[in-house]
Amino acid sequence: MRHFKYNIILSLLICLSILISTVMWDKIVLPYNDLSIVGEYSKKKFNPANDILRYLIFIFLPILIFFSQIFFKKKKLKNLFLNLNNESTINNNKNYSLYFLFLIIFLLIISEFLSVRFQLHNLDLMHEGQQVSSAFKSSIDGSLWSGSYVTQGIFYETVSAKILWNIFDIQTIGLKRITDIFLIFFLKFLLVVLSFKITNYLKINNFYKNIFFILNSFIFLSVIDYDIASVDHLVSREIPIIFSLILFTFFFENKNLRVTVLFIFGFLSIATLLWGIDRGLVLNLILISFLIFLLIRKNFKNFLILLLAILFWWLVFYFYLGTEFNYFIDNTFSVYKYISHIHGIIHPTPFSNDPDSYRAVKTMISIILISIITINLFFKIDDNYLTSLKFLLIFLCLISIFSYAYVVGRSDGPHMKHIFGYPIIFFSIIILYSLLSKINKKFIIYNSSIKNISLAFILILSFFLVFDINLKNIKNYNKRFIEYTNYDDQIYLDEKENNFIKNVKPMLDNYECIQLFSHDAALNFLLRKKSCSKYYLIWSIGSIPDQEKFINELEKTEIIISGGIKFNWLAPLERRLFLVNDYIKENFELIETIENYSILKRKLN
Repeated sequence: MRHFKYNIILSLLICLSILISTVMWDKIVLPYNDLSIVGEYSKKKFNPANDILRYLIFIFLPILIFFSQIFFKKKKLKNLFLNLNNESTINNNKNYSLYFLFLIIFLLIISEFLSVRFQLHNLDLMHEGQQVSSAFKSSIDGSLWSGSYVTQGIFYETVSAKILWNIFDIQTIGLKRITDIFLIFFLKFLLVVLSFKITNYLKINNFYKNIFFILNSFIFLSVIDYDIASVDHLVSREIPIIFSLILFTFFFENKNLRVTVLFIFGFLSIATLLWGIDRGLVLNLILISFLIFLLIRKNFKNFLILLLAILFWWLVFYFYLGTEFNYFIDNTFSVYKYISHIHGIIHPTPFSNDPDSYRAVKTMISIILISIITINLFFKIDDNYLTSLKFLLIFLCLISIFSYAYVVGRSDGPHMKHIFGYPIIFFSIIILYSLLSKINKKFIIYNSSIKNISLAFILILSFFLVFDINLKNIKNYNKRFIEYTNYDDQIYLDEKENNFIKNVKPMLDNYECIQLFSHDAALNFLLRKKSCSKYYLIWSIGSIPDQEKFINELEKTEIIISGGIKFNWLAPLERRLFLVNDYIKENFELIETIENYSILKRKLN
C-alpha cells in the first residue's frame, strides 16, 4: 500500500511538472538577435533558441523529477551504479529457428523491393531538383561543396544519384528515384537486422523469441514504405543512425569486437556528416554521450581508442578531400548557424490550438515516457532486462531526444513525423517483450520443428497480406527497370513545365551555365545547364554573408531564370534575398517571359 501511494504521488508530480512546463512555455523568451535574415523568426522578433530551451525544459523537468528518487531511495542509486558498471555480455545460445525466420523475412523484403511499382508522379522541382541538379553539376566539373551549397548532406544531394548515373552511363530522373527506392530497401534491411539483434537479448523461451522477432520486424518495417512522395515515420537519411544502434549491439555482446566497433564509430563521426548534416549532428552527440558513458565506467582504454579512431578518420577525409574539405567545414557551419533563422517555424505551444500542436505533444510526451522507462530499468537489478539491452535502450532514448531537438528548428507536421519512428521502435520493443514475458511465465512452450514451420508459414502469409508483393512485377523487374530508367524528362513534368523547357532550351545553347533566382532547383538539370554559382537551391540561403558570396559568384553570370513555383509559407525571394535582388535589378534586364518564368540577361555596359 505504501509503495502504491508513493507511485501515485510520483505520477502526480510528473503530471504537474508537465503542466508547469506548458504554462511556462510562452513565458520563456530570450532577447531577439537580429541577423537581417527575413523569415518567420525575424517577422515575429523571435529568438530560435527559445524553442530549444522550451523543449528541453518541457521534457527534462518531469524526467528530473522521476530521476530524483535516487536521493530518497539509496537502493535505486546503488542499482544505477551497478548497472552502469556491469560489463557482462550475453550468452548467445544459437537459436537456429530464429536465423531461419530472419532468412525468410530477408527474402520477403527482397520480394517487396522487386515488386515496387515505379512512380511517375510529377517531379518535385525543389526537393528532387535539389538532388538532380547538384549531381548534374558534380558530374560535369567534379565539384562537391565548392560547386554546390549543401543543406542536407553531400551524399543525399549529390553523390547518391551520381553513383547510379555513372554505373549506367545515363542521367535520368528514373535512376535518381531508383536510388531513393534502394535506400529505402537498405533501411528496411537494417531495421530487420536491428530487430534480430534485439531478439537475442531477450530472456524468454526461443519460441516466444521467434514470435517477438516476427511481430517486432513487422512494426519496424511499417515506419517506412516505398512511396517516395509520402511522409513516413522514418526516412532513408536515418540509415547511419539505425546502423549505429546495430553497432552498439555488437559492442555490448562481444568483447572481441569492441575495437572494431569503435573504429567504425570513428568513421561514422565524419561519414554521417557527409551523409546528412542533421543526422551527423545527432550521431556525434550520441558519440559524445558514449564517450561520457565510457568515462563513467572508467573504461579508459575504449575511451582512448574511440577518440583516436575519430581523429584518424577526420584526418583521412581531410587529406582525401583536399581543398573540398575546407568548403565542407565552411558549408556545414554556415548551415548550423543560419538555416533555422532562414526557414525556422516557431514551435507550437503544447496543448494549444496552434497548427501541429497535437503531433508535437504526442512526440514530446513519448520522449518523456521513453526516458522514464529507460531510467526505471536502471533502477532495477533482478528483472528480465539484460544490462546490454538497457544500454541499447539508453542510446535509442538519446537518439529520440536529439532528433527532436533538431526538428525544433523546423517544427512543422512532416518534420515531426519523420522522427516519430524512434518512439515507435522503442515502445514496440518494450510492449512486445513485456507481453511475451508474462505469457512465457504462464505457458512454457518448447521449441519444435512443427511450431517453427507453422510460424514461418504464418509469417509468409501475413507478409503477402500486409505488404505489397506482386509476383508479376518480380518476374518483369528487369524489363520494368530498363524502361523506367530510360524515360525522358517530359514524363515527369506537367504541360506548362514541358512547354517552358521546350521553348527556353534553344535560347541557352551558347551559354555554359545559368543561374536560378527561383525555388525550382530542377531547372538546371532539365535544361542540362549547370548552375553559375554554388547557390542553385535558393531556398537554402538568406544570411548577409551568403548573399554577399552569391553576388560575388554572379559576376560572370549572363543568364538568370526567375519565377516559377511560389510557396505561401516563404517570404518572396525579392524580400528574402534583398541584396541579391538589388544586384539583379541593377545588372540584368528581362528578355523573355515563358509560362510563369522570366528570362533575364546581363545588361550591356
